Amino acid sequence: MDSSPVDARRTEVRLAALSDIHFTRTSQGSLQGLFAQAAAAADILLLAGDLTSYGLPEEAQLLARELTAAAKVPVVAVLGNHEYESGKEAEVAGILAEAGVRVLDGEPCELMGVGFAGVKGFGGGFDRRALEPWGEATM
Repeated sequence: MDSSPVDARRTEVRLAALSDIHFTRTSQGSLQGLFAQAAAAADILLLAGDLTSYGLPEEAQLLARELTAAAKVPVVAVLGNHEYESGKEAEVAGILAEAGVRVLDGEPCELMGVGFAGVKGFGGGFDRRALEPWGEATM
């Protein structure tokens, strides 16, 4: 018998997580079905970096259109090194944010009672454990 305390108010929250999508100009239409399936099976969709191939605003705009298939659930994302490739990561993040994606970059958010914290992966991290950037101009 489990002796851990149980909170009767606690509800189940289902998460779907995707990473390394590497969306390009030619990817249009390829992920709508997957995003729709994720939204049907989960309460929150997480996108964990390398969402585009080259960090181009055009790629982000096309990806934002694809994400309309998941519009019934909140979407939380962090950028990966590929979003920094063209030096337009702020524009890419803005395009995704305009599409309703919560793009995290060091700040937390809470959805459905679940806390999320995120920063760019690989060359990113938290506090003193952050590595040098990779994919950015400083490298």
